[in-house]
Amino acid sequence: MAADHTAHRHGGDPAADFQRLGLAPRPVLDFSVNINPLGPPPEITAAWNGWCDDIHRYPTPDGRGVTRYYEERFGLAPASVAAGNGSTELIYLVPRALGLKTAAVATPAFHDYRRSILVNGGKVVEFPAMAGTEEEWERKVVELLPRAQALWVGNPNNPTGRLIEAERLLNLAERFPEKWFLVDEAFIQFVAQPENNSLLHPSRLRKNIVVFHSLTKFYALAGLRIGAAIGHPHTMAAIRRHKEPWSVNLPAERAAEGLAAATDYELSSRQLMAEERKVMTVFVRESPIMAALAPTANFILARWTATPDLDDLLRGMLRRGIHLRDARNFSGLADNWFRFAILGVGENERLRRAFGELAGEVR
Repeated sequence: MAADHTAHRHGGDPAADFQRLGLAPRPVLDFSVNINPLGPPPEITAAWNGWCDDIHRYPTPDGRGVTRYYEERFGLAPASVAAGNGSTELIYLVPRALGLKTAAVATPAFHDYRRSILVNGGKVVEFPAMAGTEEEWERKVVELLPRAQALWVGNPNNPTGRLIEAERLLNLAERFPEKWFLVDEAFIQFVAQPENNSLLHPSRLRKNIVVFHSLTKFYALAGLRIGAAIGHPHTMAAIRRHKEPWSVNLPAERAAEGLAAATDYELSSRQLMAEERKVMTVFVRESPIMAALAPTANFILARWTATPDLDDLLRGMLRRGIHLRDARNFSGLADNWFRFAILGVGENERLRRAFGELAGEVR
């Protein structure tokens, strides 16, 4: 029987967990999705109502408002950017446009990397990358690349938070010029020093690297679906020939145009995340009911250790109005792994209190 490539789910669906665990639905704080807790930037919320006057107009066929954001915020030429209906549209478009039939994926990883190759009739070579140094990660990549046309990299990786320095990726791309490096930077703006790891700079564009970037996570605009693929102009011209027009709607274009000016919001978001990341790192390190990986962005991957069944945790937290991300459907994470977002000060305090209450019950 052929594999069902559609059998996957993401966070943000507490109703499904309430039903599966036999609980009556109730309002929850949703820690299963990794969205900026500050909400959309004020530059966007203040302008939102004014866009109603223009909804009878067509957006641009190529999402020009999105490319303007990347031009103003990162200095990237429009020819280097392909706008999309969220980065997920482009995660599927690029393998199709480049004719990719084999790819290496470090696991655990975002499900759609693997699926983007499989639905294109291809095969995926997975390799475990939960632990180990960057040097060990690189050795595994070098060993596997002869068997694949491309390497998928989440940077920082979802769900583990692993960060790879930009220079290491650039060196690999130079060492293997015939291979494609597909780098997803959906969470890069949450990290402490994104300039050390991000490829979103004109000097770091290479013909065999495509970077995927989302405007929905960091700017809390998930409902608008805004993202882009970024690369060398020569590469992006080839990809753009396969892209459908009109995939970015007019409110998304207008929002993207306003984001480059949201510099105070960006600074506040990164400061909040740095402070709360420290607090949550100490908490999970000392928790008697979990073992966690050190966070680098706005989420934490942890393993439930208090009982043999992760559902004990998920059920206990839902009863306390907290929804966590069941991570067992990530490849390589069958053993009681879960993920939760780092939100605002009050939300994180409530999360810690709920974990503490549950720890008292199960010990």
